[in-house]
Amino acid sequence: MKMKKIISAVLASVTAAGMCAANAFAVDDGQATYCFDTNACIESFLPYGSVEQTNTKLSNTVLESKNGNGCLVVSVDINENIEEAYGGFYIEASTLGLDSFKNCVIEMSVKACEGAETYNDNLMLYSDGIIYLSAGADAISSDEWTTITLAIPDGAENQKVGFTIPTFKLHSGDMVYIDDFTVTQSDGTIIANQGDYEVKKVAAEDAASTGQSIGMTILLVVLILAIVGGIGLIVSSALRRFS
Repeated sequence: MKMKKIISAVLASVTAAGMCAANAFAVDDGQATYCFDTNACIESFLPYGSVEQTNTKLSNTVLESKNGNGCLVVSVDINENIEEAYGGFYIEASTLGLDSFKNCVIEMSVKACEGAETYNDNLMLYSDGIIYLSAGADAISSDEWTTITLAIPDGAENQKVGFTIPTFKLHSGDMVYIDDFTVTQSDGTIIANQGDYEVKKVAAEDAASTGQSIGMTILLVVLILAIVGGIGLIVSSALRRFS
């Protein structure tokens, strides 16, 4: 532990610079390492710390998404104060075929569940190993997605990346949506999706709305052609009358 603190102190300035320089990568639909469109990869995120005491659960939902057909929803059920509150969920580098996460950029997009905007005070993207690193957002909205980015510097051969329990306040319910959890290597290559991407399904009402829009467009074109044709006939008739 003492050695870890020493190394953390040595790397602190490098880490800060790396995090400031890190830019959010634009992730296309289906490009994220974990898309959470299905529950196929949820078990890859391992729990630690106070997960059991806070009854923190991970599940898939198709009611919300940034990309694809769904996302991850994190819920808690906290009905008493938790001593030594800490913890969350993480994946290991070996799961993605990596020796470590050094020189990688980790991202995830988050959106507060309605009514839980002030209950995500502890939510952080983090990495642990030779040095502990974390990044969060000033505020998480229930109206739009926010991308959190964490750069892991050279020399930090960390084996874990993940996210923390959203809150330790007394609360019960869905807390936050997470989508597009992405691991980008130093050469800019994104670790390919691990098998949980699903194309967004078009709801029946959306399909009907689209059909109505197409029908209205066709009707409008027909009306324009009819008007133009009518004007043409009038002009032609007038020319014949005065010729």
